[in-house]
Amino acid sequence: MKYRHLIEIQKKQNIYDDAGFPKEGYETVRKTYADVNDLYGNEKYLAKQFIQEKVTSFKMRFIEGITPDMFILFQGQRYEIIEHPDNVKYENKELIIKARLVIL
Repeated sequence: MKYRHLIEIQKKQNIYDDAGFPKEGYETVRKTYADVNDLYGNEKYLAKQFIQEKVTSFKMRFIEGITPDMFILFQGQRYEIIEHPDNVKYENKELIIKARLVIL
C-alpha cells in the first residue's frame, strides 16, 4: 500500500487571544502519511443517503487513540471524522477513516 499524502490528525482545544478571551483552536496530535480516496460506487451511494457533503476515505498505518471527535487536515482543508475508525481485520496494522469536508 502506498501512503503518499501527508495528513495531520487534530483535536479541538481552547486557546486564548491577546486579550485573554477563549477562542477555538486545533492542536495537531500526529502527522502521518495516508492513501486518500473519495468514496465511489455503492459506498458513495450509501453515504449520500445520510450525509450530503463530500466524504473522503483516509487509509493509513494503525494509530491508537483516534476518535470521531477529531479532525484531519489534508491539503489545507479540514475534514471532520464521521464514524469510528475501521481497524482493518482487527490486525492493528491499518486504519480506514471516513471524514467529511468542513467548509471553513
